Amino acid sequence: MQTCHPPEVAALAATLRSTLPAMPDGVPRALVQLALAVLADTEARTSRVATPETYALHAKPKPLTTAELAAALSREQSTIRRRLCDTGSYFGLTPTKLPSGRLLWPADSLEQLTAAGSAK
Repeated sequence: MQTCHPPEVAALAATLRSTLPAMPDGVPRALVQLALAVLADTEARTSRVATPETYALHAKPKPLTTAELAAALSREQSTIRRRLCDTGSYFGLTPTKLPSGRLLWPADSLEQLTAAGSAK
């Protein structure tokens, strides 16, 4: 089944509404009225669907891997792991350790590091 975008649905509904009064005898009016009801329902559902832009506004930021954090800070992964092992944190950041041994750093790690750097 092909899906229609809201402007296409509205245009199709307008066309059906305009032809409804002058329907030929061979076309059942109930069929056209049913099509209009389906289109109205489709319009209502598509107006409530979240677009990628609205989803991005409400999406929870995901934690960073050590590789992502290292790339964002222009550091080697081993530098971050070494400081974590030596001091228990990376300049105040403490990761979550997964059962697999991987580290997940807070999603706002970069903000925390820049805030700590500007506070000095």
